[in-house]
Amino acid sequence: MDIKKEMVRTEEEDVEIIHLDIENNVSKEDEVSKVKTETPKTAKDLFSDFKPESGSDVDHEESEDDEDDDEPLSKRVKKESTGKPGRKKKDGSSASPTNKKYMQKYKREWEEIPSVKPWLSESVHGETYFYCKFCKKDYKCGKSEVFKHMSSMKHKRNTTQPPSEKIIKKQMMKFRGLLCPVVTPFVKSRPKDVCYDLLKPYVKFLKACGVKGILVNDVLGEGMSLTISERKRVLEYWCSLCKEYGIFVMVQIGGAPLRSVIELALHAEKTGVGAVVLLPDLYHRPQDHLDLIRYIKAVSNNTGSMPILYHHYPKYTKLELDMKKFLLDITGEVDTFVGLIYTTGDLQETVSVMELNPEKFVVFMGTDEGMLGAVASGFTCIMGNSLNILPKLAESICSCMKNGEIKSAQASQSLLTKAMTNIYGHGEIVPALKAAMSIITKLPMDTVRDPLQTLWEGTVVKMREKLREIGII
Repeated sequence: MDIKKEMVRTEEEDVEIIHLDIENNVSKEDEVSKVKTETPKTAKDLFSDFKPESGSDVDHEESEDDEDDDEPLSKRVKKESTGKPGRKKKDGSSASPTNKKYMQKYKREWEEIPSVKPWLSESVHGETYFYCKFCKKDYKCGKSEVFKHMSSMKHKRNTTQPPSEKIIKKQMMKFRGLLCPVVTPFVKSRPKDVCYDLLKPYVKFLKACGVKGILVNDVLGEGMSLTISERKRVLEYWCSLCKEYGIFVMVQIGGAPLRSVIELALHAEKTGVGAVVLLPDLYHRPQDHLDLIRYIKAVSNNTGSMPILYHHYPKYTKLELDMKKFLLDITGEVDTFVGLIYTTGDLQETVSVMELNPEKFVVFMGTDEGMLGAVASGFTCIMGNSLNILPKLAESICSCMKNGEIKSAQASQSLLTKAMTNIYGHGEIVPALKAAMSIITKLPMDTVRDPLQTLWEGTVVKMREKLREIGII
């Protein structure tokens, strides 16, 4: 250590300054010790030791050790966003932070390349990633990266593997035709418990009217007003009865906290339903269609090989999403996703979604008023509330259109629309339809559970008179 003394004269007195030159005599061990013991000044400094290292996903998957690496994409994105440390110049200074690496965006034209068309898809995690349907993973974008991934050993092995059990069993969902969203009967006493005794005569009525498929615990069935245990028990009753009468059963399991939805999914698989239907989380609503895909993907991990459909019902869920983008981006993400129930009044939009990929996805038209237009537009699947009270009219529309009897089909549609408009004009959809069921089928189905309100008796009398005037009863 060198010590230097220097005399500095000021106006008041002489001051002696001592310089300690210790920089050149500090050992490398002391420097390392100093770095390790230095106290972080900010939260960013505190966690600097835990920053993930940058790396290429394509390079990683070439090794055998990383064959089954399931590292979440969010972690890989974080790695890439941190970037590599700036290269130092010859003078020791760091390179300018403005030198950022350009991230290429996904281009749909790549999907037209014959060698990549079977497996390449857009990623739900952003336009700077692509998704491999064979490897079930997302990778950073770039045309060169696509071909690098295609030449990797892991991709080649996945290409030669047979289709998964989920994909094979998914094709078993062959239901086509009219789907009836059934209501849930309640006793009139104050607790308004589920009246299970009414389910058997209800099934007999539907079977006699030619109904071949039902949807349990959906909006019309007040599924969101039932407890989880009630939803399970109601499904078990329906499955038992429908098995006896040969009716296809689908169940709606959404509209609840995610953990409850997963519980219902596991129960549905155990019960052996034909398909499950999802409504979105009604509290933590998805912000966009990619959020919805992530939600469906989380649920699909617990539904086994059961087909999954999404019920697009913006009037009820207050959720307006682009279903075209949704169907395009969910392709390859969820093997068991098979289609939509589209409950909107926009027939043109519904047709455009139905024609997007008819070989892969089925789209149910979910409105009674658009039934004639749906059949004329080529829909093979229709869900209508009217099937609970006027299934013969719905069947007449379909059969007349099939036989080319357009005027008869138009007459049936006109009568059906008039009847449903009259019914809904007396109150909310669920209480009004249940009151109409009590009038037409003679089954005491008019009671609804709070917070819905059962129609007042005087309103029911008026509804009965109107239905008599138009020739329904």
